[in-house]
Amino acid sequence: MTTPPRSTLARPRAGLPRLAAFDIDGTLITRQGALSQRTAAALESLADAGVITALATGRPWPQTESVLRRAPVLSYAVCLNGAVVMDAVAGERIADRSMTHFEAIEAAEIARKLLPAVSLGLDMADGRHLWEHRFAPEMPTDLIADLSVLHVDDAVAAVDGAVLTWLVHAPGMDTLAMVDELAPHMPLGTEIRPSGLDMAEIAAAGVSKSAGLEIVCQRYGIAPTDVVAFGDGLNDVEMLQWAGHGVAMSNASDTVRDVADRIAPSNEEDGVAVVVEQLLERAR
Repeated sequence: MTTPPRSTLARPRAGLPRLAAFDIDGTLITRQGALSQRTAAALESLADAGVITALATGRPWPQTESVLRRAPVLSYAVCLNGAVVMDAVAGERIADRSMTHFEAIEAAEIARKLLPAVSLGLDMADGRHLWEHRFAPEMPTDLIADLSVLHVDDAVAAVDGAVLTWLVHAPGMDTLAMVDELAPHMPLGTEIRPSGLDMAEIAAAGVSKSAGLEIVCQRYGIAPTDVVAFGDGLNDVEMLQWAGHGVAMSNASDTVRDVADRIAPSNEEDGVAVVVEQLLERAR
């Protein structure tokens, strides 16, 4: 599902990107889930300068809105690592990508067969979140507090509609190891990738943060070279490579920092604000 583009906005002043995209957890907010006043002010100044601002997160839309309430200048939200794209101002879903019923069931059954200790969760297209009783990965406290979950014995058997993403968790198993183990066996039309948390994620093939941001860019005729993106997780790697200027937080792993054009101070040190303030100062 997609909606028509908006009218093209005026371009920001020279030296600034046309679009700035921000991961949330580990990037925009602190470990305690706080958005600092300095970072909120930097985002506002960037939007005032004519730059379109967007979130690009693994969070579902409802758990993204809490950040948007603290930074209402953000215009778009790419959620569930690209499976859903929202116009944050209108609260309107402008694009989504779900797996077919067959793809979703087959992918989950493969994960269960190849990883005997696996537990599953899923994000349904209708907004429901279903977790198996033993599905218990570490998640940000503020996300968990605001997440309404239905616990089930068997997530595969509980599928009764379109699935946006499967969450795959295996205690004691590294996320990349899970991806490496399952990727060669995923059914056509699906793919597995890091979720950004302590688990892997299965989604429709081609779904990613960068693909979601491309949908926003198409609304305004923006090229990836005119995008700056900030991130810290393995699910940000493709986005940082895709953007004209990729900024990794200093708290990111070597894998993430190695693909970035620049390293910002950590999320605990207002790293996003530091870089945005410097961009704005250079463009004066």
